[in-house]
Amino acid sequence: MWRLSDELLREFERTLEESYSSVVSVAKSLKHRWRELPEPEICSICGVDGSRGIERLSGLVFYIISAASVGEDIREMHEVTTLRPHMHIEERIRLHMHTSEYRLGSLAEEEIVLMDGTLRGAIIRPPAYLDRDVYTTLSNLYDLEGIIDDFIMVLDRWYEEIAEDVAKGVARKNYLLTRSEYFDGIEIGCRKGGEGDRDNLMILLEYIEYLHALDKLLERNAVFVAKSFYTNEFTANSSITDSAVLDYLAREQFGEEKAGYIQFKPELKKSLPWYAKKFRNLTKAEVFGAFVRFADGGNIYMLESSKPVEEETIAKLCSFEADGYLIPLIHAHRHAEIRRRELKNIMNAMLSAVEPKYAFLLKKGREPLER
Repeated sequence: MWRLSDELLREFERTLEESYSSVVSVAKSLKHRWRELPEPEICSICGVDGSRGIERLSGLVFYIISAASVGEDIREMHEVTTLRPHMHIEERIRLHMHTSEYRLGSLAEEEIVLMDGTLRGAIIRPPAYLDRDVYTTLSNLYDLEGIIDDFIMVLDRWYEEIAEDVAKGVARKNYLLTRSEYFDGIEIGCRKGGEGDRDNLMILLEYIEYLHALDKLLERNAVFVAKSFYTNEFTANSSITDSAVLDYLAREQFGEEKAGYIQFKPELKKSLPWYAKKFRNLTKAEVFGAFVRFADGGNIYMLESSKPVEEETIAKLCSFEADGYLIPLIHAHRHAEIRRRELKNIMNAMLSAVEPKYAFLLKKGREPLER
């Protein structure tokens, strides 16, 4: 407690009072009201989640991607790989994880597919590192539109191979097409001259793999569930977020934080690059939403889907609620989670199998802190 002081506590209390006043002011101006949850309806649902683990070694970045779909069956994808080039590491590995999640979700056979996160975030997530300069450079060096068209065509066949491996329960390899021999061939074969930019082309095509996976997922009845959200659907131009106002509205309306839902139509500001038009489901997608509290006193979750989140959909979700959350997503998280010890064991097993001459590539700067 030595880090605290009376001044810090007073400042914290002032901040709380300012936030409370803002919440009350915004809530009084809203016409939205909570609706009570419908009676649960039985249906088939699966939850999909993913995880990643990263080790930065002196000569390479070693990482693991895991994705799990839990419903009437358990489907899994596990990928152990390395990252080259060593640029934009965190964003590219996160994109790889989402690609695997969306591929797995698109292969689910259940009526509703639950995804962790937000649909708007999935759609408007162009990597910041793919800027105009990168596109200009790649367009000068390659027949870029030809590469993208060919790549998408091969991705469709690649997707079928993934589906077969998932169905057999043997989906354990690197499933990025950009890490295959096919990429090496197309990179050289589509150059306009002798010079190329292999690294940036690989990064671009990784993003196209992501869009392809998301486009496939949008063929399904996918409902995204956000546990944490800092949206301003009802609190525009305010210093507070929707979550606090929604809690206050429930207390005012019911006298408690009662289970219920509020539908809304999210605003989707698409900023997709020109080649996104090649993905029909993605370009025509609308987003529909609802804020839902599944149990009295529980947390509020934000649901988003490319289909209206109607009372019927919420009734079906209610049949899979436990302690205010959705059971398939709990199980999917547990199946996909990569624990630190597991990551180290996998990495050590692989490193111990390689020749000693590679040892200098495998050093870790944080090793003294981990003893």
